[in-house]
Amino acid sequence: MAEPAGCRPVRARRTLGLLWGEEALWPWVGRFLWSPAADLHPSRRDALLPGWPEQAWSDPQVLAHLSHHLLRSHGLLGDVRCDCDAGEFVIALLPQALLARLARQLGLALAGTTVGATALEKEERAFLTRRLPLYWHARGTGGEDPEGCGWQALRALTAGQPTGVKRRFTWKTPLAPEQALSMPDPGALLALAGRILREYEEPWCSSFAMPRRPERQIRLCG
Repeated sequence: MAEPAGCRPVRARRTLGLLWGEEALWPWVGRFLWSPAADLHPSRRDALLPGWPEQAWSDPQVLAHLSHHLLRSHGLLGDVRCDCDAGEFVIALLPQALLARLARQLGLALAGTTVGATALEKEERAFLTRRLPLYWHARGTGGEDPEGCGWQALRALTAGQPTGVKRRFTWKTPLAPEQALSMPDPGALLALAGRILREYEEPWCSSFAMPRRPERQIRLCG
């Protein structure tokens, strides 16, 4: 007999254990933990799951099957026990499309004026010249590929996360070589990412809940 749909959130809450009252995060935590194929970066599809046609990546039933295979083949099936820093964990939970936009804006912020104006859209030029200087002093360390730099910065942010979190997050990022770049310290990088999200998501908390509680940790228990 099929499980009633209304029972699934209850079972998920029991499985996750403590999220310290952050109910708004639960759907995103569920997607992150159990549906990684939904956010798999296109450049990683053939490497991780070869041979699947393009239409498979928009079919919920196929994605459920692929997610189960991904988790099982990497030893992450049923792996829901971790102790994470709240800020970095919330960044890791973001869906792939929003992460791609954040990576682009973060890379532009790190590159600063070294980015050629002709390569930017009007909104991006306004971001770099008018809004960004209000809360960030660019040092021009981003190289010639802002998007690649932004992805590298996001990977650096999650480098200290537990293996299961870091692996799932990496699947959302492009399959590309790392650049030899100097990154700001993690605290400054996290603050910059949060400020960009608040600017481009109006408001940020309506698109994705930032933890409200003062504790720095989010604990997930199996």
